Formats: sequence, C-alpha cells, structure tokens
Amino acid sequence: MERRLVIIQGDITLLPLRQGAIVNPSNTGLILTSRGVGQQIQRRAGPFIQQTLHTERSKLRGGRIEAGQAVDTDPGQLQIRRLIHVAIVGARKINARLISRCLLSAYDLADELELEQLAIPPLGPGITRFPMDEFLDIFWKISSEELPRLEHVKEVYLCLNEQEDFELAHQYAREHAHEFSESVRLEISEEGIGLGMFSSQFQNF
Repeated sequence: MERRLVIIQGDITLLPLRQGAIVNPSNTGLILTSRGVGQQIQRRAGPFIQQTLHTERSKLRGGRIEAGQAVDTDPGQLQIRRLIHVAIVGARKINARLISRCLLSAYDLADELELEQLAIPPLGPGITRFPMDEFLDIFWKISSEELPRLEHVKEVYLCLNEQEDFELAHQYAREHAHEFSESVRLEISEEGIGLGMFSSQFQNF
C-alpha cells in the first residue's frame, strides 16, 4: 500500500480530512491555547469545543494527560473525523525526547482509531524556542520509520503556518527524500491550504 507525506503551508484547521485527524499541541489540562493551533481550533471548531475538551478531561485520571501522551476528542465543526491532542505545552522541558514521544503517540492513536489521514503542525517550534531544523530532524526520522509500518494511516500532512518554515521544510524534504522507503511518496504542495480545498466531495461530511 502506497503512502503519502505532503509538505503544505497554511492553517491546519482548514484541511478537509474526511477520514482523518489534525494534531493539536495541547497542554496536560486540554485547555486550548490563545495562539497557534489552539487559537485556530477555537476560531473554527465552534463555540462548544472547549466544553467538549472539559468533558473529556473529566474522564482522565487526575483530570490531566501526561506529557507526551495523546487523546482524541470530537472535532466540533472542523471538517475532520477526530482531534488528536498531544500534551506538550507546559511541560517542564520541551526537548527532542518529549517531541518524539508526542509524535509516536499521535501516530499510534491515529492508527488505533483506523484513520487514514493525519495532519501534524510543528511540535515545539512556535510554542517554545525549540529550533525548527531540529524538529524536522525528529519528524523525519520518526515518520520514515512509522509511516511504512502503519496499518491504516495512508496520508500524513506536515503543515507549516509560516512561509519561512514552509521553505525550510521544503528544502529539508528535497535533501532527505532518500531516507523514506519507496512505499512513501513525498509531495510538496505549492498551492497551500485554502478554502478552495473544500470541494463538493467534502461539503457533505
């Protein structure tokens, strides 16, 4: 089975993933942040999304998820099947080990949920001063190992909101494409994420 890894720029919450999820770099209390992906989710998932997260949090032991772990929730009005939250914000130290745990948790949960698509923003950069080039090293290594072995996930989108980050990821992909197996097709989306992606096939989600 062929898989795809797509490098794309834009607002991750605009991706119409009928059979997939987007990853939210969350805090351990599942409180949506006022910036980055959390802010985008608040803007587009509808007025009750934070209440949905409060309800999910109440089911967790101690009312929190551990740093590096992932949970899924209803996506509200987003055009996706599930929201996957990875606990990274507020951790004592955001380092390569924590980011690796978050990525592995997201991949494992998406496959467990039998999702076919997964969109991932930078985990670490934008939240802290963790370098983007180091995140790309981690993402690339884990994705090259995990994507070929997953049973259900067929498409992974690395979504960069800023032009500078997209260009860096674009260049990185060209230099490291050989590190993926032949079963994974790498693509660079020059058009980016926009409302035009919502074709008729997605409007009836």
